[in-house]
Amino acid sequence: MLRSYVQQTLVIGCGVLWLLMAGCQDEGGSSLSSPAIGCDPDRFVETDGQRRVALLVGVGQYRNELIPDLKGPSKDARLIYDLLTGPNGYGFPEENVCVLLDDAATTDAFRKAFDRVLVEPAREQDVAVLFFAGHGSQTRDLDGDEPDGWDETLMFHDSRVGTVRDLSDDELNAMLARLHAKTRNLTMIVDSCNSGTVTRAPEAGTTIARFFTPMEDDAGGSVATVIASGDASPSWIPTSLPGLVALTAASDGNPALEKDGRGLFTSALTQVLSQVGEHPLTYAQVARQVPPLLAAESPQIPYFQGDLRGAVFGGAMRARPVGWEVRAVGERLELAGPPLPGIGLGAEFRIYGGEVAGAEAHDPGRAKGTAVVVETRGVNAWARVTAVDVAQGPMVPGDLAVLVRPQDDFTQIRVRLRPAAEPGGLPAARAAALVRSIEADPDARLLVTLTAGAGDFELSVDAADQLLLRGPENRVRTRYERDEAVPRNLWQHARIRALAHLSGEGGADFVDQDTLQARLVPAPAARQSACARGVWTQAEPNQEQVVPLCHAWNLEVTLDASAPVPLLIGALVLSSDGGLFALPVDRQTIRLGPGERHLFAARGETFQGVPPLDVVERILVFGTQETNPVPWHLFAEEASVRQGVALTGLYRALDRYLTPGTRGAVPVADGPIEDTTWTLSALPMRVEANSRFLAPGGLGTGAIDRREYTIANFDVRPYLPDKRDSALHQVLAVADWLAGTSAEDGFSYKQHAWNKGSDRENLALGIDCSRAIWFAFTRAGWSYNRDDRYLTTAQMVGDGSPMADRFDSCLRDPTLRIGDVLVYRDPGRGDGHVVMVIDPDKRIAWGSHGWDGTPRDLPVEPDTGVEYQKIKYKPDWERWDRANMRLAACWRYRPFAEEYLTGRGLPGADALSFACDPNRRCGNL
Repeated sequence: MLRSYVQQTLVIGCGVLWLLMAGCQDEGGSSLSSPAIGCDPDRFVETDGQRRVALLVGVGQYRNELIPDLKGPSKDARLIYDLLTGPNGYGFPEENVCVLLDDAATTDAFRKAFDRVLVEPAREQDVAVLFFAGHGSQTRDLDGDEPDGWDETLMFHDSRVGTVRDLSDDELNAMLARLHAKTRNLTMIVDSCNSGTVTRAPEAGTTIARFFTPMEDDAGGSVATVIASGDASPSWIPTSLPGLVALTAASDGNPALEKDGRGLFTSALTQVLSQVGEHPLTYAQVARQVPPLLAAESPQIPYFQGDLRGAVFGGAMRARPVGWEVRAVGERLELAGPPLPGIGLGAEFRIYGGEVAGAEAHDPGRAKGTAVVVETRGVNAWARVTAVDVAQGPMVPGDLAVLVRPQDDFTQIRVRLRPAAEPGGLPAARAAALVRSIEADPDARLLVTLTAGAGDFELSVDAADQLLLRGPENRVRTRYERDEAVPRNLWQHARIRALAHLSGEGGADFVDQDTLQARLVPAPAARQSACARGVWTQAEPNQEQVVPLCHAWNLEVTLDASAPVPLLIGALVLSSDGGLFALPVDRQTIRLGPGERHLFAARGETFQGVPPLDVVERILVFGTQETNPVPWHLFAEEASVRQGVALTGLYRALDRYLTPGTRGAVPVADGPIEDTTWTLSALPMRVEANSRFLAPGGLGTGAIDRREYTIANFDVRPYLPDKRDSALHQVLAVADWLAGTSAEDGFSYKQHAWNKGSDRENLALGIDCSRAIWFAFTRAGWSYNRDDRYLTTAQMVGDGSPMADRFDSCLRDPTLRIGDVLVYRDPGRGDGHVVMVIDPDKRIAWGSHGWDGTPRDLPVEPDTGVEYQKIKYKPDWERWDRANMRLAACWRYRPFAEEYLTGRGLPGADALSFACDPNRRCGNL
């Protein structure tokens, strides 16, 4: 019989009880301090000729009062501790795991613990794990090794107090290199980020970004920002450390979020790592299975780096998954176990015999039955049995309870009604009407809670009083033509979120993200819109597919040749605007044998890539055995349509999962809800308007390997504000007109006196970079300086520059914005260059250029006029096309800044409303 979770924690001591109870008296009598736990290498235990050691850091409390505290990091550290050391975990002895929490997790304490716990005792065969949860940030890169010009940093308890600086990625990489010299079995997990700009304000949204503003260059301190051996890598670890694997919560420019006091990445990671199968879990499998779970609640995109072919944490043999234990059997089951994500009211467990092992614990046919949680209290829960299989024997203490579907909260969404006092807020009468319509809808009232407080989604209005729905990432997801459409759309958003949390139960038969190979393929030319101008680059199966704007596509599914039996195939297309589409549309049965393929291309099964842009969408592809058919079309139907359909098998289980309050509220079934294995794969996709901006002239990828170069056929519409009378919209429209004409060398690059009688005559001679900036502002009708006079780049720098008449300096601002004017000067040669920022993250700029950087040996003529250019091979915005052409000034137009604060200057969606409609000129300007 397994030790109970309570018994396990009692033998560890006060330190771990602090983890469980958030309070443990130390010898000094204070209950606020957070002692370092298990950080004595003299007590390390060897297992099978190796030591499995870990350093876990959770920083949620910060001494610097300007840095907001976080609730989740200490809980995240506990989850990983349980995963490594607990019953059915990864075999790390408790003595070998060092935990630093909150005020114990100072910068110096981390450095010392890293050396004492990981580096000094390490041997070649040892396995080492490093985990960090807390705020991340950035500091300017001073050694030129970062492509984006910024070093990533981790923030410990005393960061930015006195002389203490953040810990830079350069220093961390140097520390990792010391450890790597002794053992290559290294895993680093980081649940923080270097970006926090895409989510709503904390008081409006339910998620909190684990990010704080960049560290000032002159912060001072005892630790150098630059390490001599910089990593020259855009990610947390350099490629020069083979064997090191890094699992990070968010990719560059993406937020790492926590919600309800838990890191979303750590929760998803723990859920995947808790599994057990026929063979040890590999990092590659983790990299495939975590993103779909994370996408259910977060816009963040995790990043997995290193050799992912190896077994997780060195391949510890685990016979059983991390789960809960049946403590007592009566009218209700009493359960106990670690605080795994998803366990709460309505959570559904499958109960297996205590002797279950390996993949059997994911085979519904091996279960004694199912039970649904009706009460929770800390690490204990009470569940009502909902189905039993008498052939598997009675449920008894010591049985294993495996979570198969999470609590009711995972099927519900909170929607904020933006208060009338805020810009774009809802008038009280309109808000009250929306509340009434939700409460009257039989589906929406179960899944949607409207609130004036923090919400997952937010309802607001634009200047035309059109109702908008923004998602967790603060992008407009849905525009409502009628308020009456809101209840169903919100219900669909909730259902989509719940569906995204699903995992298959493949047992020894199937593996999620492997057994079913799904990919999107372009539809035949006859089905393509005339507005589809991008180039399709085919992704590998089950990997993210970038769909060029307006391209039509179909879903193709292949059953792996190793599958033991044929499967019935269905799919659900989960759209970010709330659309939910079920395949096959004609409700036919699609049966695939091992190695067979099916293309969903019947009437109604071809889709088009339309806005919103750069938002990850998901397609779920399901495979069930022939004795367990599921009417997938019903998951997109309202309650009135679903009524009267027989609830059997997997459909019965999923229908109850998707309807809060129904699980556990029915009599015990005579047999198991499901008795056959099933699987799914989640395929991500996103739509881009400029999917091939790296290739000039349609030459294809890989030909360009140095300098800046022109972006052919660049689509500026995604960057335009909805307000056509806004300064940014009007200036960008003029800029785009210049670039569009110059694309065929209509306006070449030339410096001249500009003394002809008309703009057309002057442009016929050409235009230079500083004149182009002046032209865009003045011809859009916006004042450039006091006299609207033209300025050379030399006149655009310095404290006395006339640019200060209408612009403010942004030279010290670490975050560039659309419309910022960057001035470069070469003091040695006495010349200069100026551009306007279009995309700060992708480093795309606009302006007139004498040479676009196209290599001379390519069979394409350089475009020497006004154009959009990509800075690809420069480390940041600090210099232009040669080393001495350095950034000398950054100017931010005051009307742009004012519009930015009110939302008028933010990119909108109106410019792309008719992007795919040939009858509306494809939405062209």
